[in-house]
Amino acid sequence: MMHKALSFLFAIMTLTAVTNGVLAADERKGREVYDLHCATCHGTNGVSPDPMVPNFADGDALFLMDSELLQRIGDGSDTMPAFRGLLNAEEMRDVIAYIRTF
Repeated sequence: MMHKALSFLFAIMTLTAVTNGVLAADERKGREVYDLHCATCHGTNGVSPDPMVPNFADGDALFLMDSELLQRIGDGSDTMPAFRGLLNAEEMRDVIAYIRTF
C-alpha cells in the first residue's frame, strides 16, 4: 500500500512540475538554436566580435535572471531583434541554459 501511495505522490509531483514549466532547459538544444540564430552576433564561443554586443564568455548580461533574459530575447533590445514568434519559450530557455555554460 505504501508503494502505491508513493507512486501516486510522485505522479502528482511530476504532473505539477510539467504544468508549472519547471522542467530543466536543454543545453544541447540551446546550442543548436544559439548556433543558428545567435552566434553571428554573439560569437560561436560567446565572444562577440562587436564591442557593442554582450560578450557572454565574460559574463555580460548573464547576471540577469532567466525571466529577464527570456523577455530580452523575446522582445529584443538595442540592436538585437525580437525573437518572439521565431523561437518559442522553450527554445529561448534552452538558449539561456546554453549561454550560461560559457
